[in-house]
Amino acid sequence: MCDKQKSCQKPKNLTGKPENCSDEQIKKCHGKVKEHPCCRKDEKK
Repeated sequence: MCDKQKSCQKPKNLTGKPENCSDEQIKKCHGKVKEHPCCRKDEKK
């Protein structure tokens, strides 16, 4: 799991856990990315 305090780049926009963000929320926070940058590769949603 992602650690909200240590790895979330936009904690003010986070309503749950980073791995639970919808594609729309990820796009809103991070633009067009293939994977959520707040989650390590071995911690995909």
